[in-house]
Amino acid sequence: MLAICAIFLIMLSSGCAPQEFPIDDMSEPIVEDVQQEVAENLEPVVEEKEDPGFNLPPDEDVLGWTQTSGPLGGIVIRMIIHQGTVWASLYSGGIYELQSDDSWKQIAVGHGIPEVRAFDIVVDPSNANIAYVPEMIACVAKTINNGVSWRGMCDAMIRDIGLDNFNSHTLALDPLDSKTIYVPGHTADQTSMLLVSHDQGEHWEKQYTFDKHYDFNHLYFWGSTMYLATRDDGVFISKDKGNSWTFSNQGLDNLKTARFLNFKDKLYLLGAELQFNSRFGGNLYQRTSDDSAWEMIPGLDEVTGIGADENYIYAATWNPDPKLWVSTDGKQFTEQASQGLPPGWIGEIVRYEDKIFVGPNGNGIYISKDHGNTFEDFNKGIVSIATREVHVNPNDENEIYVGTWDRLGFYWSKNGGKGYKNLATDLSVITLVPDPHDFSRVYLGSEQFVVGTVSKEESSFIVKTKPGSKDAIIKSIAIDPTDSSHILAGVGTETAETPSGEGLWESYDSGESWTRAQGIGNFAIYSIIFNSNNPHIIYASALGEGVYKSIDGGKNFNSLGDEKLKYTYRLAMSPSDPDILIASSNLFFAQLSPEDELSGKFGGIFISKDGGATWKDLTIGIKNYEGGGSEETFLGWLYNFGHMPNYENILIDPKNPDHLIVGHHGENVVETIDGGATWNKVGANEMVPSGVHNYAYCLGASPSFKKFYACTCGRGLFRRVMN
Repeated sequence: MLAICAIFLIMLSSGCAPQEFPIDDMSEPIVEDVQQEVAENLEPVVEEKEDPGFNLPPDEDVLGWTQTSGPLGGIVIRMIIHQGTVWASLYSGGIYELQSDDSWKQIAVGHGIPEVRAFDIVVDPSNANIAYVPEMIACVAKTINNGVSWRGMCDAMIRDIGLDNFNSHTLALDPLDSKTIYVPGHTADQTSMLLVSHDQGEHWEKQYTFDKHYDFNHLYFWGSTMYLATRDDGVFISKDKGNSWTFSNQGLDNLKTARFLNFKDKLYLLGAELQFNSRFGGNLYQRTSDDSAWEMIPGLDEVTGIGADENYIYAATWNPDPKLWVSTDGKQFTEQASQGLPPGWIGEIVRYEDKIFVGPNGNGIYISKDHGNTFEDFNKGIVSIATREVHVNPNDENEIYVGTWDRLGFYWSKNGGKGYKNLATDLSVITLVPDPHDFSRVYLGSEQFVVGTVSKEESSFIVKTKPGSKDAIIKSIAIDPTDSSHILAGVGTETAETPSGEGLWESYDSGESWTRAQGIGNFAIYSIIFNSNNPHIIYASALGEGVYKSIDGGKNFNSLGDEKLKYTYRLAMSPSDPDILIASSNLFFAQLSPEDELSGKFGGIFISKDGGATWKDLTIGIKNYEGGGSEETFLGWLYNFGHMPNYENILIDPKNPDHLIVGHHGENVVETIDGGATWNKVGANEMVPSGVHNYAYCLGASPSFKKFYACTCGRGLFRRVMN
């Protein structure tokens, strides 16, 4: 377990956000003209998908965390045929195995696997019960009993190479001796190297160190030659078992490469971008007969996935709709009708029992029984959605709205997550907020601003005017508790959670027109809170700039001027006393370096009991959390809750403002009942068995503060009942 967490800091370069790229300085002023975003001839009613369990009663309340039974699906990052069935690895969701009743069973999380992101699955050809998975923050995991149990190999690996960690997305077994394992990857300082074990992972050594940092996507043996695909630098080849490497990029139109494939004894390459949980299309190539170059397959554009069996090679394209293409010779491809697929890219393709299995972006697994003409979802048991937002009806603790990272639309449950309706499925939803006066009325924000009415009979969603510039993204929405026509919206410049933005905007006519509030610069606003006793008082958090306050209903804002609040991501207000505020930082979204995140100089959890005039740091008690009391004994990668202040939502007990529930970007749900003097994890073993790390992106609670919901990066929504 020690080595499992040793690279926790490094893995934060990804997370569940769609894309988290560095931001550039914004030298040009933001144009403050209101942009009309009303789509022409848009039908106000969008298609709804109802889970069969939507009308079932909620499960009986039990103490502790339990994983709700949905939403179903998630991002498939690897899928293989194995031992007469299918294995599918989902981003932050573990590995699922197809069962005889067409359901999926989790065989990784809770079964000893040390990490939830397995980027490949490589089976020992001499013993199918043995399989290896390279993992994002835990080196490599192994099973010797066909997935019944797993164990991590990181302890042995970092012991033998004398380094703190090793990250990998791919590995390969020597075709002449499957006891020999080759693992390319990188260390904490971004040094890229190839490691090798000659005894099935018991001992390791450095085989080769590359000249600079590379992101490796796929290692593949073609005969005795090793091929290594990189994210941005093309293909390496080695003819001496990894002792030396040269580039082999002749014929590639760009250097983004993803996967290799053998079809009818010919080598194919997917020349696309594969990064964590995202795919971006490219071209399909075949290796020339003289093994000197790559030859592009014509007629395929924006290829995002490939697969093959003994008779067919498959390619998935996305331009802009997903399509499956089939070929019998690897040169001429036929486009299939591909009806029923959700929008987005297809990453994984396998054929099993005359069915084609595909992994469409965020939607789990879909199958076709007619060679790719029609598809239907095939997700029974796959609870791997990356949830990002939850709202609980104050009048019904079992009615919730759930937003996701990796799906269009949002989800509605009336039975505590037992069953859902998928609503607004043709809309991107970055944030959603129910009306404080009417839970059935919802406001949705992304590249559009949408007002919806939710009903079992027929839900409708109408696009209104969007605040900000044409390409801006709505990050947060708040509704005046005394007047639903008065709306505030925080605006960012991109989908990823980054600091750049266009400040805060307000509307007094339910979103028909908008005016930019004064006083906040070009930063994204992630929290907006109305004072429940006086709606003229409003607080807003500008990530990278701090906390602001308005006393005129949102027209003008003034900085509270406290430097320690600079990286505030979320705000919370006590339900019983609106002068009590909590400001929490997220240095990951603020895009500070790993060194600054660990330094202890920035961020934290701060409380004000005088409406923002003065603030007290609540993270002092965290410094001693689980034994990290001094710089010498503190292990930042393990005891990171206080030293990596990447906090998400915070809930304040309506009866006791010293009782806080905190969602952390990498260490689950954490609680204090004494105002931050001491902290403890809330049922960590129930939510993250075997010590698997867990993002707690969002929290929601009933008014009684007895029933809670928590979002995760790739394991759906969790529900907890407390004493």
